[in-house]
Amino acid sequence: MPDLSRRPPRGDECVPAHRSVEAVTEAIPAYALYGDGDPASVPSGVHAETIRARSSALGWRIGAHRHGALYQGIWIASGHAQASVEGVEADLPAGSFAFLPPLVVHAYAFAPETVGIVVSVPSSVLAMGLAAAPGARGALARPILLPAAGICRPDALAEAQFLFETILADHAGFALGRDATLNARALLIALWFAREAQEVAGAGEDQAPRRDLAVVGRFLSEVEAHFLEPRPIAVYARSVGVSVPHLGRLCRAATGRPPLGLVHDRRLIEAKRLLVYTGAPVGEIARRLGFDSPAYFSRFFRDRTGRSPLAFRQAANEAPTKAPNGAPRQDGSESRNEVGGG
Repeated sequence: MPDLSRRPPRGDECVPAHRSVEAVTEAIPAYALYGDGDPASVPSGVHAETIRARSSALGWRIGAHRHGALYQGIWIASGHAQASVEGVEADLPAGSFAFLPPLVVHAYAFAPETVGIVVSVPSSVLAMGLAAAPGARGALARPILLPAAGICRPDALAEAQFLFETILADHAGFALGRDATLNARALLIALWFAREAQEVAGAGEDQAPRRDLAVVGRFLSEVEAHFLEPRPIAVYARSVGVSVPHLGRLCRAATGRPPLGLVHDRRLIEAKRLLVYTGAPVGEIARRLGFDSPAYFSRFFRDRTGRSPLAFRQAANEAPTKAPNGAPRQDGSESRNEVGGG
């Protein structure tokens, strides 16, 4: 898995510091599907297209954006991409894969003529399928970036390539049962990513009973819904029907992290997102994240990153935007409204 500490390429997404966090967060484009239609609407079906289909017209660069209710998977068959995912900068050479849950801010810079496939899946489609695989929901709640060298299971690479190629072909056709087939293949792609993420983390399903993983999955869903609130772990534990000590054991077994650590991890991701992608004052970010004071938030941030929030933001602002080959772009340009392909 790539290092999450490096800053992604940026466009002109910074906004004046006097605006509220709610306002500046809205400045990060949010699309229902590749910029098509009302962002508040949710596409009813699975969508698949080649990287070239949308990115080539945009200079092979996709600016920072997010999707409100879509999971998105991408396969780089040949060529190269520089991905930026929630403060992550990662190289994705040929044979790499990425899977992003809804609302994750991301951007791509593709080498010209990169070949690959992008699959977008409405949350409602996966929710139905993952009801029978609760352990996978936790794995899919966070971005997954997999270079080819990091794929663990035998034959997993060929399996994923087959799934991406066939879902693209099914999307382009009108065969009997097209929608049902697309939903089934999308679920298989999501489960493929969940399995690979567990292999990388060393927490396969054989190491924890299904019911335990279901509890962890419900806990992570609760964290996603309430991490902005000053909610005690006891309340989380009660909401998933276990004691605090038992929840701690289950989380450590499945993720290697204690429950409070997982809550803090999610708050830290949001803090980095707001510092990098908005110009909101630190005090406003602290308030948005539920901290009692900017000083407490600064201590929280420094203890986990080694930097103050302002130092982290300054380093992010000074980081050069990179071209697809890794070299800094001479003009530093990137359009805020570039969409599609990711």
